[in-house]
Amino acid sequence: MLNASMKSLAVELLLDLVKTYSPTYREDKAIRVLEDYTRRLKYNNITIDSTGNLIAEIGSGDKSIALVGHIDTVRGYIKPLFNGNEIIGRGVVDAKGPLAAMTIAGSIASNYIDTSTLKIILIASVGEEGSSYGARSLLKTLKADYIIVGEPTNITGIAIGCKGSCRLIVKCNTTGGHTANPELYISACREIIEVLESIEALLSREYTITPTYVRCGSSINNIIPRNGIMIVNIRIPIGKSIEDLEEILHKNINTPSCTWMLRDCSMPFKTSPSNTTARAISRALAKLGLKPRYVVKSGTSDMTILSKITNNIAENGPGAPELSHTDNEAMSIDDYIAGIRVYANAIIELYNMIKLGDKSR
Repeated sequence: MLNASMKSLAVELLLDLVKTYSPTYREDKAIRVLEDYTRRLKYNNITIDSTGNLIAEIGSGDKSIALVGHIDTVRGYIKPLFNGNEIIGRGVVDAKGPLAAMTIAGSIASNYIDTSTLKIILIASVGEEGSSYGARSLLKTLKADYIIVGEPTNITGIAIGCKGSCRLIVKCNTTGGHTANPELYISACREIIEVLESIEALLSREYTITPTYVRCGSSINNIIPRNGIMIVNIRIPIGKSIEDLEEILHKNINTPSCTWMLRDCSMPFKTSPSNTTARAISRALAKLGLKPRYVVKSGTSDMTILSKITNNIAENGPGAPELSHTDNEAMSIDDYIAGIRVYANAIIELYNMIKLGDKSR
């Protein structure tokens, strides 16, 4: 299935993607790199949509599987390095490794299925590390019966759900004053700290609370800070809603000098482990002698958005998710190649399920 020539091309592809720095909003060069490889791998109907997503197809079947991986990364350049055993660089785990593996796997799998029955659609989406504007735009155009989202799950993980997320913005404004008489004035810095402590006390048992930005005061040493701002990432657990979070905050943040708002929210999501896509991945893992694990992610994903297209959706991919967004992003070639095999076999298993009469839409 994966000969020496294809392995070499697979490594070349991933290296080229990792060498092409592509933080959110700056994905166009990496998209062009991948576009060239899709042509070499015999994809057709290759387009770049108005949002910047790359879409490439193989086949013309009435049913279709979409392989969706994001090509953007968080900011923070890491010098790419290949030592023969692993590739190091920004985005190799999250999520250029899974995306490159999908690209190779789709081409391989097309040789083992009738693509007039099952069409393979490869999508390199943009903006996932931002507001997921790439995935949101696909809701208007993509028609797929089955979707695999490429994200690192240590290969054997099959993610069937993920937490929701909101960005909480808190702004505090006070009159300030002289530091010689702190008892007479309210400090914006203290207000920010108190709001954070209140949020943590209220939510930390069920929600995940992470301050990502705090600024208050100035370098002037004798002025009590007048202004402060804080941004907090809040992860919403399965079973809770954005409205539940809003209600808690409304009832409990009562600091007169501070205002708050929620932005860029996404709902938690969970699908059935028995959905067709998840079962196809599970069978592919078992066929390769690997034990499938169904998981619900603590992070967010485009899976939540794309589930509006089909409930036959799951997330899987090579790479250790704990390395995502760190300065230690690295993926072994063995894991990468294993990821290719899992994706290719999942497509073949799905095709066989369709032949046996799967009626999922």
